[in-house]
Amino acid sequence: MYDCVFVKYLWKDSDKKRRLKILEKQLALPFVPMIGLEVGEGDWFSGKIERIVWDNIDKLFTVKVMDITPKEGITAELLLDVAVKQGWATRD
Repeated sequence: MYDCVFVKYLWKDSDKKRRLKILEKQLALPFVPMIGLEVGEGDWFSGKIERIVWDNIDKLFTVKVMDITPKEGITAELLLDVAVKQGWATRD
């Protein structure tokens, strides 16, 4: 198994100038993650993998996936609430 930390940015607005939160999810995969892949587990869904970094000290992959950006009528706070309910954790 390959330990992975999936990371996603949640932006305050659609121009991506102000980040609201960094979201993460720890997950062990039976294969090495690949750019372009999407991973799901129950209600949780990663989004498309954009970047992968191997940490040789901690023996895990950091997997950066597509960001969440508010759209008209959908606030960043609502998107954060939905993401947490789906299994993402906020990084302080």
